[in-house]
Amino acid sequence: MFNRENSSKPRLDWVICLTLLSWVVLVPIVNQIQIPLGNKTDVISLAYLENISPYTDYLKYLILLLVPPLVAVISLKIKGKTLESIFQTILSFVKDQRVWVVTAGILLTAWVINIPFDQFKIKETLIDSFHEGEYLGFLPNFLQLEKPFINTVLIHGWGMDVLPTWLATLFTFNDNGIALTRLFVNIENVITSLGYFWIFWELTGATKLKKSRLPIFLASCLLFCILDGILFKFDGRRGTFFMLQLALTLRCFRVIDIKPKQAQLLGIILGASVSASFLYVYDRAIYFLAVYVFSLVLSLFLDKKTAKTWIFSSLTGVILSLILITALLGIEQVLAIGSHVLYWGKYGRYISFIPLPPLEMTFISQNFWLAMLIQTFVLVYLLLDFMTENSKFRPFVQRNYLLILLLSASVVYMRITLDRSDLGHAYHGTIATVFLLAYLSYIGFRQYLQPQLEHLKLNSIHQILIVILVFSLIRSEPGFNLQTAINKIVKLPSRLSFTDAQILKQDYLEALTVMKPEVDQQSCFFNLTSEGLWYYLFNKPSCSKYGYVLYSKPVEAQKVVVQELEKTQPNIILLTNEMWFENPWDGVLKSDSAALIYQNVLHQYRPYKLVQSHWFWKRSNRLLSFIETNPQTNFQNGFVEVIPPEVIYRNDVIEMSGWAVLPEKQKPADAVYLSYGDQNQLITVGKVNQNRSDVAEVLSVFEYSQSGWFIRVPTTVLPLGNTVLKVWAYDAETETLTQIGSEIPVEVTQAMRL
Repeated sequence: MFNRENSSKPRLDWVICLTLLSWVVLVPIVNQIQIPLGNKTDVISLAYLENISPYTDYLKYLILLLVPPLVAVISLKIKGKTLESIFQTILSFVKDQRVWVVTAGILLTAWVINIPFDQFKIKETLIDSFHEGEYLGFLPNFLQLEKPFINTVLIHGWGMDVLPTWLATLFTFNDNGIALTRLFVNIENVITSLGYFWIFWELTGATKLKKSRLPIFLASCLLFCILDGILFKFDGRRGTFFMLQLALTLRCFRVIDIKPKQAQLLGIILGASVSASFLYVYDRAIYFLAVYVFSLVLSLFLDKKTAKTWIFSSLTGVILSLILITALLGIEQVLAIGSHVLYWGKYGRYISFIPLPPLEMTFISQNFWLAMLIQTFVLVYLLLDFMTENSKFRPFVQRNYLLILLLSASVVYMRITLDRSDLGHAYHGTIATVFLLAYLSYIGFRQYLQPQLEHLKLNSIHQILIVILVFSLIRSEPGFNLQTAINKIVKLPSRLSFTDAQILKQDYLEALTVMKPEVDQQSCFFNLTSEGLWYYLFNKPSCSKYGYVLYSKPVEAQKVVVQELEKTQPNIILLTNEMWFENPWDGVLKSDSAALIYQNVLHQYRPYKLVQSHWFWKRSNRLLSFIETNPQTNFQNGFVEVIPPEVIYRNDVIEMSGWAVLPEKQKPADAVYLSYGDQNQLITVGKVNQNRSDVAEVLSVFEYSQSGWFIRVPTTVLPLGNTVLKVWAYDAETETLTQIGSEIPVEVTQAMRL
C-alpha cells in the first residue's frame, strides 16, 4: 500500500493526507508567531501600536506553503512498513471505544462551559441594562409585594425573570448579587444544552441504530456544537423546559411498550411539567402545550394500551401539579399568571414584531428559509405517504407518529422566527427543526448507509484521512478549547467575588449614589427607559405592574400604568438616558410607542437632575404655564434652526434642533418641550446641553455655550391632517414654558414614505 516506486503519479489520497496532517500540526504553531516590529519607522499604524512586523504574515504563509512539501519529501525516505506501523498505531488508538467516548465527553463538557455557561460573563461590565435587567429587576416585586403575580406582569415567567436573582440572594456575599445572578442564569443555559443532548440520545434510540448508536449520538452532539451559531443558535434558558419536555415525550413513547411502568412515571412527570412550565416561561410553555395536546390526539390512533398509558399518566401529572401550584399560590395568582399568558398571546407579536426579510439564495437568508424548506419537504412526504395508504389515518399515524410529533414541534417553534424576524430569533426558531432533520438523517443512515458500511473496507490512508478531517473539524470549533474551559472554571471563584460596584458602568454607579437617598424615601420606583436594572439597584418594586414601558405598548396597558402612577405617585422617576430613549430593536421612540405614559409624565413631572445622561424627573403639583411670545420681535430666548418638512409621513424620522436660553437668568433653558395644536399638547422633551459656543459669542454671554438642543419628533402621536408644532423653553424655577420662534405648520399623512 505504501510502496510508491511503481506509481507513475502521486496518489491523491496520499497528497491530501500529508497536506492535512501537516496543517493540523502547523496551524497551532503558526498562530503563535509574532515578529517584533524592530526598527521603528515614522509610520504610526497598527503595526507600530501592536509592535508586530508586517512580515509576520508572510512568514506564516511560507511555513504553511513550504513545510508540507518538505514533509512529503521526508516521507519518501521512510519505508512503507514504518509508515504503515505508525498509521496502524494511530488507528488502533482512535478505534478504541473508550478513547473516543472519553474524548467526546471532554469536548462536550468544554463546549458547555465555554458557550452556554459563559453566555453572561460573570465579571464583565454590565452594558445591556435592558436585557440583563429582565432577570434582575423583578425580585423587589416578589420580595416586597403581597401576591406579586397579581401586581407584576412578568416578561418571560418567574423561572427566568425572578428565580436566578432569588437564588443569588440566598448566597450573596460582599454585595456580589449581579455576579451570582449571572451564574444561575448560565446554569439554566447549561440545563438547556443537556436537554439538547438528551433529545439526540432518544432519537438515536428511537431509530434502533443498534451498534452504531453511541458513535452516532456523540457525533451528533459534536456536530450540533460545531454548527451552533452557523445554521442555528441555542436559545439558552428560554428553551429549558421545552427541550426537557420534548426529550421526556420521546423517551416515554420509546419505552412505552418495553417498560410500561417507566413510561407511566415519565408520563406523570411530563404532565406535571406542562403546568409547571408556565411558572418558568410563558411562550415556550404555550408552544409545548400545543405539542402536548397534539400528542394526545395522535395517541388515539396508536394501539389502545399506548394511548391509555400516555393519556391517563400525563393528564394525572397535569392535574396534580395544577392542584399543587394552586395550593401554593392561591387561585387569584394562578389566574393572574393566566392573564399574563393571554396578554402576551394577544399583544406579544405586535410589540416586538420585525418583518421577515426577502428570502434569497444567500448564507444569511438561509437562516430564515432553510427550516421552512425542511418542514415543507417533510409535510409533502407525509401527505404522499398518507395517500398511498388510501387515506387510512390509523396505519399512517402508527408508521409516522414520531416524525409527525417532531414536525409539530418544529412548526410551533417557528413562531419565534415569524414573530420577530431578526437574525438572532431566526437562529432560535430553527432549533426544533434541527432535531427533525437529525431524526430523518438517522432513518436514512439505518436504511441506506448502515448496510453498505458493514461491507465497506477502507485502507489505512483513507481511515487516517477521516481521522484528520474529524480532528480538523473539531479544532475549528472554539467552544471545544479545553484550556479555555479549564481557565474559566479555575477563575470562577474570583470572578464571583466581583461586587456590583465593580460590574456597573460608572455613570450608573454615579446615578445610584446621587439618587439613592431620595429614592429610598419612596415605596416604589418607575422608569421609562425599560431598564429593570434600576429596580434592582434601588431595591424598589415597580410603581406599576408593567415595570417595562417597552412591553406596555397596548393602550389598555398604558392606561393601567397611568392609573397606577397616579395612585402611587413616586416622587422621583427616570425619564430617559443616552441609550434607552428608543426601543432597542425597532428604533421606535418611547414617546411614540408609549405616548399616554410619556405625555402623562410630561404633565405630572418636571426635569430634576441630570446625572451623566440619566435624566431624573420630580413630581410637581403645579401646572405648567405657557407664555406665547411674538416671534417677530423676540429672538432672545432661542431659535429653531432645523424644522420638520411641511408634509410628515407616519414612518418619517423627524429631527429638530436649535438653541434655547433664559435671558433673564443668563443661562441655558432647563429643557425644551415640543407641543402640537392650539391646546399645546406636550408630546416630547429634550435636554439643553449641546455645545453652542457660537451663540455665546454672538450674544456675548459665556453661559450660553451649552445652550444647544436636539429632539426627535414622535410622528405617530400627531393627528392626521393639518396642525402646528411649537417649541418651548422651560424655566425650572417658575415652571413656565416660553415659546421659541413661531409655530410650525405641518400636514400629517397616514401614508408611509417609500
